Amino acid sequence: METFELAIAVRPNAVEAMADLLRRYAPAGVSIEPPFDAIDEEGGVAFHENDAVRLRIWLPSGDRQTAASIEELRISLGPLAGDIVEPLSVSTVQERDWSDAWREHFHVTRVGERIVLKPSWREYESGPGDIVVELDPGRAFGTGQHETTRMCLIELERQMEAGASILDVGCGSGILSVAAALLSAGSVDAIDIDAAAVHATRENAAANRVSSSVRTMHGSLGEAWPFAEPPGGRYDLVLANLSGRIVRELAGDLLTALTEDGAALVSGIVAEQEESCVNALLQAGARALESRADGDWRLLVVRR
Repeated sequence: METFELAIAVRPNAVEAMADLLRRYAPAGVSIEPPFDAIDEEGGVAFHENDAVRLRIWLPSGDRQTAASIEELRISLGPLAGDIVEPLSVSTVQERDWSDAWREHFHVTRVGERIVLKPSWREYESGPGDIVVELDPGRAFGTGQHETTRMCLIELERQMEAGASILDVGCGSGILSVAAALLSAGSVDAIDIDAAAVHATRENAAANRVSSSVRTMHGSLGEAWPFAEPPGGRYDLVLANLSGRIVRELAGDLLTALTEDGAALVSGIVAEQEESCVNALLQAGARALESRADGDWRLLVVRR
């Protein structure tokens, strides 16, 4: 069965906006292929120098609405024209090809001092002290290639204390939850409003043999909280790799979930959103706040 593959490349600062736009036409997910540092299967380091991030979606070729959707998408790209590096392309591929096409872009990747991200279909021989996270993201966000995920993993490794209670808000593939469990968290609660993300997190927790430490549910903070126990004051570390808009919306709930000495790692924020997110967190009661940067992306370390 044939389908249409739509691909476009943009500057890093436009990834979030472009992904949001593409999801209107492909709600099942968007493939994001940013530049990254990788360890190949033989142990060598390969640096992919590219200032463009490529996004792909797939649409059914036999659907009468597809042609209209593609034309509407081309028109909708207008406001982002200045950040487009390679224009939108449309090609025909076989379903069996595109369903797994994204896998070829993911390699074994070292993040921080100890964490190694290993796609489930790659080979890697771990070294002394390595924390190997085996990952199959499926259709959920979180492969370790994106700057925001890398920053979260690096800061998680810095902040992590054995036995800590962790909350992962918007868990995606479960990459942060699994890494926290492998770094000796006492317990990890992982939540996401996307059913595909909940499934991916559970599968990846099982693949890494940490299911007993990672409790995963469909939901979010606030009225969508899924667990019987209220979140207030329960977590030593809150992981929130979200977006600038959602960070502003959940600022109060993120802080409320922390223990007295806890910290929230808040990311998914582009540089121009940093000030508004900082203001929202300060207004919600943050007493200490530090910023980390990777290109145009920001991570905030927040304490109440």
